[in-house]
Amino acid sequence: MRVSGTKAMSTLTAPSSTNLGLRERNKAKKLDSIKRAARKLFTTRGFDALTIRAVARAADVGFGTVSAYATDKTGLLAMLFLEDLEQFPPVFQDVDPETPLIDQFMQAFGRMFSFWALHPELSRAVLPQLQMQNASPQISAILKRREAVRSEVSAWIEEGKRLKRIAQWVDSNQATETLFALYISTIHEWLMSAPVEKEAGLARLRYLFELPIEAMVPKMRHR
Repeated sequence: MRVSGTKAMSTLTAPSSTNLGLRERNKAKKLDSIKRAARKLFTTRGFDALTIRAVARAADVGFGTVSAYATDKTGLLAMLFLEDLEQFPPVFQDVDPETPLIDQFMQAFGRMFSFWALHPELSRAVLPQLQMQNASPQISAILKRREAVRSEVSAWIEEGKRLKRIAQWVDSNQATETLFALYISTIHEWLMSAPVEKEAGLARLRYLFELPIEAMVPKMRHR
């Protein structure tokens, strides 16, 4: 019996579509194995002792497969941080009319601080790459995420001005840049300390935040 042209084409193309789906599933499975192996090895061995080949062996994939996702271990580590950052909830919530401004800023920036404090030895390896504007896709994606948080902070400050919790003269972009500069310098300073103590880092951040945030609070007019 002769098969019509349409039926013949569907018979020929169906296996190709199935194979494409299988290839994509295998690719996703390999990437997941690489991430799990890298996360475990980075945590147990640390950044300096780890190699791309060790990750490939632990993930049971070829060296070239790992290199296709990250050309070096800094990029591989950044890929894991990016995965965690993508699941990170919004840093700033609604402006609270009752809670002191310094406490609200510390709660928000403290959440980001705590994120980097989870594995300080690994954060120590990634953060300098952000300062150097490393061109790897993973670092670029983290920087893009940081810019999104900056916009979030700026919008929060504008909302604080609308609710009269923050003085009207405050430039939201300038305030955001100032607070981020203090936050980033504190993170780097804290990572270089010994021992690395989260509470000490947060106390330092609050100390540096107090002056600029106090300046943002509206002053009562004298009668």
